[in-house]
Amino acid sequence: MDTLVISNEKDYARIPKIIKLFQKQETPENLIRHKKIINSKQEIICVSMAHIRMIAKAIQKGGCDTFLSIAKTKNKEDEFYEETLIQGLVIAGLKDTNRQMKEFEWWTLKIDNWSTCDSTVSTMKSLKKIKDKNDCFEFYLKLCFSEKEFVARFGIVVLMTYFLEEKYIDKIIEMCKKVSREDYYIQMAEAWLLSFVFIKFKEQAYKLFAEKTLSKFVQNKAISKCRDSFQVSTEDKEWLVDFRIK
Repeated sequence: MDTLVISNEKDYARIPKIIKLFQKQETPENLIRHKKIINSKQEIICVSMAHIRMIAKAIQKGGCDTFLSIAKTKNKEDEFYEETLIQGLVIAGLKDTNRQMKEFEWWTLKIDNWSTCDSTVSTMKSLKKIKDKNDCFEFYLKLCFSEKEFVARFGIVVLMTYFLEEKYIDKIIEMCKKVSREDYYIQMAEAWLLSFVFIKFKEQAYKLFAEKTLSKFVQNKAISKCRDSFQVSTEDKEWLVDFRIK
């Protein structure tokens, strides 16, 4: 598949049918396991990520304006998991980061699982190419404070992936102090982020861990991830044990 042109509702209605063409033949046990891992309320067709990305790229090549306009009107309850993910990947592939942020304003509200969130974030390559990322940083920082679990996770994972820089690190650490939520996927994202903060900004991370102002789960999970990392020295791993919250 090279190009997929979506110019009206009829064209858009073909997308679920196209997705189903690439459905994997899974055993009932593997299908249950796959759905349990993703943990989405949406119906899952079970298609490889390679094929999902292929469809998203074909839509991008065909021009995605109409596709996104129609996608914006769709309810996530009526979409397949793969369909919503393709929408995210198409937005993530936009070169115009200002438009990308506008599209994410509505699309992130559809996210209901870690896979849709994280797979989309990993595709946002345009953020690596812009020189002035301040507006983008403020936009994604704001998402971290959302009351919606996966909107907040999306913001946290974006900061971890594209904004761990000297100019943003203080605000990122401050965000981690303020975002005190019991939502599992937010806590896991924070711990994941803080493990990378430790690797890149060890002094600031040590200070934060020493304060013990984070939730017990986030602090201990972040330390656990640091101790599992090959990028953290044996000496630091042993020292980090003292910062665990009992």
